[in-house]
Amino acid sequence: MSYIIRNSIILGIVLLIVAGLGIYLTMFSAPKKLKTIDQNIKTIEIKLQNTPDLANEYNSKTSELENIKTRWETRNKDLPPKDITGETYGYLNRTIDVSGEVKMDMTYVGPRDFGRYGYNVYTLKGEASFDNLYKFISYIENGRRLYKISGLNLRGYESKSRETGETKILVTFEMELQAYYSSIPELNEAPGSQVYLPTRLGVNPFYPLILRDIPAPQPDEIEIERSDLKAIIPGKAFIIDQNQKSRTLEEGDPVYLGYVTRILPDQGKIECILNKGGVAERFELSIRIGQPIK
Repeated sequence: MSYIIRNSIILGIVLLIVAGLGIYLTMFSAPKKLKTIDQNIKTIEIKLQNTPDLANEYNSKTSELENIKTRWETRNKDLPPKDITGETYGYLNRTIDVSGEVKMDMTYVGPRDFGRYGYNVYTLKGEASFDNLYKFISYIENGRRLYKISGLNLRGYESKSRETGETKILVTFEMELQAYYSSIPELNEAPGSQVYLPTRLGVNPFYPLILRDIPAPQPDEIEIERSDLKAIIPGKAFIIDQNQKSRTLEEGDPVYLGYVTRILPDQGKIECILNKGGVAERFELSIRIGQPIK
């Protein structure tokens, strides 16, 4: 085969490849890209037509944000000359009245004094539905008295009724609360009134996607997750159960969904193993430091 014929064949193959690529680009690839571009253009045109609505929504949200910031920055807070434990307990009870049912046990830990101001430290432990607990915390933070929640532990709990078999989702909580006071007279009573209404959350983060298939507690059975450890000695633990009854536990004693595995006097706690619908879970119950307020 001569060089001329061979080169002609190679040139023809190259031309066929170039022609095929051109046909693919012009008849298949380019129309798809043009269609996508046309759709993007239409989407942008629709958004441009809605620009006044978007501007109005932006202005509305900006105004709402400014109102929230103004309310936050102008909150009126009272700092009494001294924080009296009984008055704080009464204030929290009145807060429960507007929040809804909340079971709460309050323990006084001690003062932290810094001269012209200071705060008393309390621990609060109890249970409530998520909505009521959310409102309770909101009222504490935004109420007239200056309180600060410096620590908060939350735990979802499925409470099953023995009579009806109905499962109720509770949230057990333990928080550290700081109640401030000041000897500066100007801070004892802030001017103006304050009205606060907590926003409502649409989602309960503690509600499980699937409820556990667990039995209801038997009469007088100790629900250890809802109990409070009051004292502990080698081999024995003294608790207040979910019905506010004094009970004594030893290692190996049964509790609701499990049993006591260890009593640790040096650490001031007990350990239990619980069977949550086939899932083993270790639970610790510790003594709270301080004096209970009743």
